[in-house]
Amino acid sequence: MKKIILLPLLPLYLSVTAQTGNDAFPFPATGDIVITEIMADPTPSRGLPEREYLEIFNRSSDTLGLKGIMLIADKDTAYLSDGLIAPGEWIILCSTGSRTYLLPFGRVMAVKSFPTLNDAGELISLRTPDGSLIHSVSYSPEFLGDGPRSGGGWSAELTDTDNPFHEPDAWSPSTDPSGGTPGRVNSTVTSVADTRCPSVIAAWPLSEEVVAVLFDETVIPAESGPWLADGVETMPALSGDPADRTLLVTLAGKMDPGIVLTLQFPPGLTDFAGNQPCTGDIRTGLPSDPAPGEIMFNELMPEPSPGCSEYLELFNNSDKIFDLSALLLAGSSRGAATAFTALHRQLLPGAFVALTTGREDFASIYPCGDDKSVFRADRLPALPDGGGTLLLYDRSLNVIDRVSYTPDMHMIFLSGTKGVALEKVSPGLPSDVASSWHSASGVCGFGTPGAPNSVLAGDTGETGGLSLSSGRISPDGDGFEDVISVGVFPGGEGNVITVTIFNDRGYPVRRLAERVTADAGARFVWDGVSDSGARLPAGLYMIVAESFNTAGLSRRWKKVCALLYR
Repeated sequence: MKKIILLPLLPLYLSVTAQTGNDAFPFPATGDIVITEIMADPTPSRGLPEREYLEIFNRSSDTLGLKGIMLIADKDTAYLSDGLIAPGEWIILCSTGSRTYLLPFGRVMAVKSFPTLNDAGELISLRTPDGSLIHSVSYSPEFLGDGPRSGGGWSAELTDTDNPFHEPDAWSPSTDPSGGTPGRVNSTVTSVADTRCPSVIAAWPLSEEVVAVLFDETVIPAESGPWLADGVETMPALSGDPADRTLLVTLAGKMDPGIVLTLQFPPGLTDFAGNQPCTGDIRTGLPSDPAPGEIMFNELMPEPSPGCSEYLELFNNSDKIFDLSALLLAGSSRGAATAFTALHRQLLPGAFVALTTGREDFASIYPCGDDKSVFRADRLPALPDGGGTLLLYDRSLNVIDRVSYTPDMHMIFLSGTKGVALEKVSPGLPSDVASSWHSASGVCGFGTPGAPNSVLAGDTGETGGLSLSSGRISPDGDGFEDVISVGVFPGGEGNVITVTIFNDRGYPVRRLAERVTADAGARFVWDGVSDSGARLPAGLYMIVAESFNTAGLSRRWKKVCALLYR
């Protein structure tokens, strides 16, 4: 039997079915219903009741069913009651105890066990009873800015319902004098185009056969097609979290330990706005535990420019794969060692990762850096301007690397060290040797977070005797031949090495190494200054290396190097 509804009675019909339910109306697809307002901190009141609420809006052209839709906030899940939402309609969601207070502002749906909204930020999602994503918001105080509306009593509003997943750009604090606009059009409505590509934050194995890939925004996995793992098709990706930001990819076979796997994204994988991921693939593998020296400090920014953040950089000095969540950092040998992230971000062989707690756009500040290798950590030890110590531990508190730094490690002719990073002149050099470090080049904005350093000494190799990375040095801060690497490999074992630099009159001006125990050999770095830290004049300098070992063999070599200034 067909239902006949007179148009004048349609509002009454919708009201009744909102209470009784109607299976003839479909559940929303992704983006049909969106969260348009969040009141997480209603105190002090600006005119609205001091009650937390969410507002949802039907941006589709269909009347949609609500019964059983999951409202997920962090670890809490509640379910919407039986009802319908008409096209273009707003509904205020709140706790049962808040319903009476919010009824004057529009249609209200009281939700049993309505989750307490965390004003410090949390992930809020709507999903259908069968688990499909409707909408998700990673709410944070950033939505309210740091101005006069950041102190409570103001809601965050979605300003562009056509781009509901574009956060935080499409969100702003309410400008309504009452502090919010529950149940009606938001105080700010504007177009905020979403052209940002989804970026991979981390990829890691959940098992030998399943890989998790975490994006920085919601992506649409349905019907995107199979992924390719080293050219072999995988099973279709499944959602791994309430916001569809983590995708789970099941491989055709098991991963081999120590082997880096390349996962290629399907062409149909996009965000809600249709943007494809920033890169076409990611690499991952089964992680190992690091041994001392296999992960090394490679760059430090203890004194950033105003408006910028401190950072430190790690280098994988091995052919293994490491999990950053298994590492700990401490700001001194007596300081507490704490994990800096719970995410399973991996550090691949020969790769760099810059760690920071800042949110600024590093790519616009450091043109030679690699923004894909900049990782936002939950916490980091402070880097005092006047010098300090950092230690890297594994989960068993074995020391993996250690560095002590001071401003004296910078180039002497710099007018100041603010905004200038300290870089290793070769990533594999010992971190606890001051001569391994040098000021970053101004050509690269005085820092290269996540990328090879701007000042690198050439590799001398391990040929027998004394070798130089170059026959000249020009320490002028342009990143080219600012330092030279001095390699001394006498042969045999148990060698003790001394390296001295003489000027053209035969006077010693710099002792690079004195009785250094180096086993088969070692590399040292000269930056063109004397033992007193003074800038040496241009000219020819003699580098003399001497060694003796436990077998009683003594040897001596010398080479000439030109010191130039442009």
